[in-house]
Amino acid sequence: MNNSIPEQVLNERYGVTLQGGQTQFCIWSPSSKKIQLRIYRTAGAVRFKTYEMVKEKFDIWRFKIEEDLEGQFYTYLIDDHYEIVDPYVHSANANSTKGAILDANTINPVGFLDHEVPKTIPFTQSILYELHVNDFSSGEEVPFENKGKYAAFTERGLTYKNQVIGIDHLIDLGITHVHLLPIYDFITVNDYDEKGYNWGYDPYLYNAPEGSYASDPDDPKCRILELKTLIQTLHELDIRVVLDVVYNHTYFGGTSNFHRLMPYVFHRTHEDIFYNGSGCGNELDTEHPYVGRFIIDSLKFWLNTYKVDGFRFDLMALYDINFVEQMQKELRAIKPDLILYGEPWTGGPSGLPDEKQFKKGKQKNIALFNDDFRNAIKGSNDGSDSGFVGHGKYRKDDVYAGCFGSISFSKEIIGFTKKASETINYVSSHDNLILMDKFSKAFPTATFEDKQNMNALSLSLILLSFGIPFLQAGTEFLRSKYGDHNSYKSSYHVNRIHWENKSKFRHVYDYVKTLIEFRKSQRVFELEDPEAIKKAITIVVSQGDVIHYDIESPFSTDYKKIKMVFNGGYSQVLIPEEGIDLRIDGALYYEENVKIVDHNWIVPKLSTAVFVSTPDKEYKI
Repeated sequence: MNNSIPEQVLNERYGVTLQGGQTQFCIWSPSSKKIQLRIYRTAGAVRFKTYEMVKEKFDIWRFKIEEDLEGQFYTYLIDDHYEIVDPYVHSANANSTKGAILDANTINPVGFLDHEVPKTIPFTQSILYELHVNDFSSGEEVPFENKGKYAAFTERGLTYKNQVIGIDHLIDLGITHVHLLPIYDFITVNDYDEKGYNWGYDPYLYNAPEGSYASDPDDPKCRILELKTLIQTLHELDIRVVLDVVYNHTYFGGTSNFHRLMPYVFHRTHEDIFYNGSGCGNELDTEHPYVGRFIIDSLKFWLNTYKVDGFRFDLMALYDINFVEQMQKELRAIKPDLILYGEPWTGGPSGLPDEKQFKKGKQKNIALFNDDFRNAIKGSNDGSDSGFVGHGKYRKDDVYAGCFGSISFSKEIIGFTKKASETINYVSSHDNLILMDKFSKAFPTATFEDKQNMNALSLSLILLSFGIPFLQAGTEFLRSKYGDHNSYKSSYHVNRIHWENKSKFRHVYDYVKTLIEFRKSQRVFELEDPEAIKKAITIVVSQGDVIHYDIESPFSTDYKKIKMVFNGGYSQVLIPEEGIDLRIDGALYYEENVKIVDHNWIVPKLSTAVFVSTPDKEYKI
């Protein structure tokens, strides 16, 4: 199809418009011969009223009813053959068989419209925490009233096994952003099934919240109110909200609402064959003006209507560079401090030429997941190999590069970023083996204490490096998924956060909390300019599996000098104790810690140590 689309088509207001006692429906469908509007009075109604849509110029279809139909439901019948849900709806009935006639902008909890959002912080002060709505509060034994629901994020004062859990846990840990796995409407979970589970990377209605997380999935206003209340609650506790979005593919391809409304517009195809760069059967054509406009308008909708603070993009290499640049420009015109980041890869061969794919090295003010640093730290995602942690195969320069924000630090230490705010530093996410399971696979005969130290050491590297740290929920207390590397539709028992582990492994949690507190206390970690980072850092020559460097902060409120030591091997490290004090002891062994012996600090195997100078103790770098 010709990608030259009239401005009227791109600028039209699609979906439902409620105004002045009237209800208007509008859709673009360039190939349909006939579109009928069906109005259902209730969510479960079988009977409907039928109206013939009017085709206007540029294949825009419209119908206006001289009545306010808010609270009712509708579908479109295409050419007497396909009954579809309007892709522009703001909500739906349970399991999304009918679109709701409403405007999400007018449905707000008390105080939402003027509630105070968290203040702007530099991107490099962000600490991202990836969390699935269901995982957060599921489990028969935990005291959440709203298990697996949006509303669980409003429950305060909860404890389990004498430990703070739920939203108070997030506050205590000190993270700045909750990254929610997809909460738009996805298709594979039955909204009535309390034990239904999916990560949500199966998009259906991009502008409607997921119904299975609502307390009443058949009330289309309920999911809107409860999601907005979740966001408002987190904001009032100074926690920002990032939405995980999947505009790279649709769950259905040739049978999708998009394809039936506008065949061969939304997806990349070649001779009627769908390209499959997502690995899910299709990929969206971001180069098409209408598709690009739909995605940007959808993002603006979430930004303006729900007041979110950022977006994480799935499989970003399926987006063309020009689209990403335009998207960033329009979104940051609305909210300059909006955090944007994503995966700089595809899920398979794409119909988008490689030179147009948004990959590492092509980013501009958008952060990308740093798989180079991740792999250097732990080895492959699901294999039995290992990296720096555990004396595996790795390039020490890759570890240093990650620690320094993946800037071009020297001839040997070269990263992909133009500034440190363009790297998302992480060691695990929802995909692949969670961190503790990876080390259990890579080191099947290792002691539990060694594996807990591997977990802690990996998180130390993420939280004490330049760039933007990213944590997978529960890794702060050794969360496991029982070795399931692809738990996208596994039971909630496999996926849920086992809050009892916080009590069991409280010492690991306390350590991670200490790392976060230290990072937030030292402004030097917010540096993003390469020259400023290079000026602040001096690498100390080290042998074997040791990363050792000194930081001299330009900020008067920081420790003037900080010594970072990461020991990824099985031999202890000796550091002369002259002029330095221990600030962080990352040896979590029950009978071993960082200590002074014969005027040397001893850093045990698989451990982190952070030393600082004090006013009366200065050391030279």
